[in-house]
Amino acid sequence: MSWLPPYLLQMSEVAPVTVGQADVPAWLFWSVAGPTAVGWTLTYILAIRQAVRDGRVGIPAYLVAVNFAWEFSLGFLLEQTPTQRQINLFWVVFNVVLLYQAFRYGRRDHSALSPRAFTWSLVGVFIWAALMVMAGANEFHDRDGMYTGMIIQVPLSASFLLMLKRRGSSVGQSMYIAVAKFVGSVFAGLTAFIVYPSHLLFLMLVPTYVGLDIAYLVMLRRTMRAEGRPLWAWRPSAAPAAPRAEYGPEPVLSPGGGVRSRSDDATA
Repeated sequence: MSWLPPYLLQMSEVAPVTVGQADVPAWLFWSVAGPTAVGWTLTYILAIRQAVRDGRVGIPAYLVAVNFAWEFSLGFLLEQTPTQRQINLFWVVFNVVLLYQAFRYGRRDHSALSPRAFTWSLVGVFIWAALMVMAGANEFHDRDGMYTGMIIQVPLSASFLLMLKRRGSSVGQSMYIAVAKFVGSVFAGLTAFIVYPSHLLFLMLVPTYVGLDIAYLVMLRRTMRAEGRPLWAWRPSAAPAAPRAEYGPEPVLSPGGGVRSRSDDATA
């Protein structure tokens, strides 16, 4: 094949995925892994609270299913390190509530789907994601879920931007959620860099989702200011109203037994 042009980069002699963890002191590991766990725990708590207040999911519904699949699969089904399993099992508690809210409120972002279609599609995403997480973690011998977790972070971060654009308002969202998620995500990336300095894929994944998180922070702040909504009000007087055209009418029974339509942004 002498006619082929010379390549520019040589393949690594040893596949980076086969290189194990670096010898990291416990204090250094927990200085980055600790804020990761705290950041994501706060994200879950704040998202649950905001959904209760606004009747809209605080984390995009289909990504809640994916995230729950990651934690459930690597907490209960596939072998993982004891440390990671403990964190996953702790997070599963919050994600059970988030998943319930996704089933209850999530269709309001997907009004083109019937309730039945939305429910089964959410179940399907969960099953598919669980199988993919286990297959991927096993393929990479990813005993702490680092590869699969970093890969999921990219569409998760992108989904917040899409959610903001689809709703046309900051309903169901807050700067507290955005900042907590940003902190958890950044420190998760730092954990990956410190524990696996030779894994090149992280050098692409982490800056990608961090960039998306920064874009979401900027766009959410801009949207809230345009709405006149205080950025850091812990108890806002009312949730911002999303455009009515976004939602399909939901039939409900009238007091006389007939059927009338109700805007889907009413509290469930």
